[in-house]
Amino acid sequence: MSYSFRAYRFILQCVTNRVKNYSTWNTMSVKEFVNGKIAGKKVVVFSKSSCPYCTKAKDVLRQYVGKEISEGDYEVIEIENDPRCQEIQDYLQQLTKARSVPRVFVKGKCIGGGDDTAAAHKNGKLKSLLA
Repeated sequence: MSYSFRAYRFILQCVTNRVKNYSTWNTMSVKEFVNGKIAGKKVVVFSKSSCPYCTKAKDVLRQYVGKEISEGDYEVIEIENDPRCQEIQDYLQQLTKARSVPRVFVKGKCIGGGDDTAAAHKNGKLKSLLA
């Protein structure tokens, strides 16, 4: 795989810690990253490890792992340490009309956040969405 000069320059800037504000070049990779994750798994959660609503959603979803969700079809993406965290949240806002985490996707569709996931579990909708 070959990279363009622009890609090499960006990588070099990252390594030398000179990149403070990611450029438009990286915005496309954020879209590709998010879309690829959503398309690649049955259930995807964009999360922050210290967020109580994220914990709520993950706790609910863990109940389905090994049953309605195979371990390989479930992914939690903790974004707080990703240097593109703000851009990821900006893109999630474009997709879902909400910037907050968690953003829970089931079969490519956003079902909402922690409270939404818990409510869908409680009323049985989550189980039917996962079927």
